[in-house]
Formats: sequence, structure tokens, C-alpha cells
Amino acid sequence: MTRPSLRLAFALLLTALAALGCDRVPHGIVEQAKFGVFFGGQVQELKEITKELDPGRQQHGFRLTFRAPLPRDVPVAWELSLPATDKGGPRAALVGQASAKAGQSVLEVPLSFRPSDPLGSWHAKVSADGQVVIDRDFTVVAPPPPPKTAAKPLAPRSPSLPVAPDPAQPK
Repeated sequence: MTRPSLRLAFALLLTALAALGCDRVPHGIVEQAKFGVFFGGQVQELKEITKELDPGRQQHGFRLTFRAPLPRDVPVAWELSLPATDKGGPRAALVGQASAKAGQSVLEVPLSFRPSDPLGSWHAKVSADGQVVIDRDFTVVAPPPPPKTAAKPLAPRSPSLPVAPDPAQPK
């Protein structure tokens, strides 16, 4: 390889690595988009989400952080595709819409599982102002069984023995 060819190859390699290193930051009005479990003020983007029915114990959803406070209301739509059925065909989906209001810099949309929601491979797709900002798979798994509580051991019982009188005690 000649020196100019080597430089060009090196430049292309650096460009490719830089593109791979970029986080999934959508272009447009959204600076950061995350889908996962809300925990301690953060959104944990997990590959597996436990099907927890009590929103007080766990809540999942998505958070959109905008590049700047919105100058106008922005439509947000989401679609959660449920696992494919054994019969095949199109996947059922849960859909929803919201509006990020003018002046907002963050939109958080909490979601909850229903008892009828199936376990398995789901897909989340969220768009803001017509642009897809989240498009990812995740797996809904069964919650772990409750811990087995061991029965408390009973205090040892002493056998009932007759008590001998104390010789030092006056009668």
C-alpha cells in the first residue's frame, strides 16, 4: 500500500470506529431516549424485565430527554409488540400516545404490566415528533418465587420432673 492509501484506510477506520462508538442518541429534538425499569431516578435498560404487577415494587417505561425545553407541544407515540403466538401471524401490540408539552425538557412515561400480559420476547418502539427514538427488543420474565420462610424452631422443652424440696428451706 502506498502512503496516501494507507492514510485513507486509517481515516476510514477511525470514522467507522467513531460511528460505532456513538451512543444511540437520536438526531432531532431528542437528546437521549431510554426504555427500561425506573430505579432510583434512573432508567435501567435491561434485556430482561421481570413481570411485576405491583407498580410500587417495580415500574418500567421510557424517558425522553430533549435537547432544549420544547418550543411547542410534541406528539409522542409508542407501541409494545407482544410475543408471537403459537399460531403465527401478526403480533398483538399495546399502543399509546402522549404529548410532551411546550417548555418540557424531559418526558417520562411509566407503564405497568397486566395479569394477562404474556412472558417472552417483546419489542418497544417509541417515536417523538414522527421520528423513531427507541426501537429495541426485551424479554419479559416471570418474577422469582417468593422466598420460603422456614418455620421458627420451637424453644426446647424441659421434661416435667418433680422438683425435690430444698433442704435449706424451713418447713
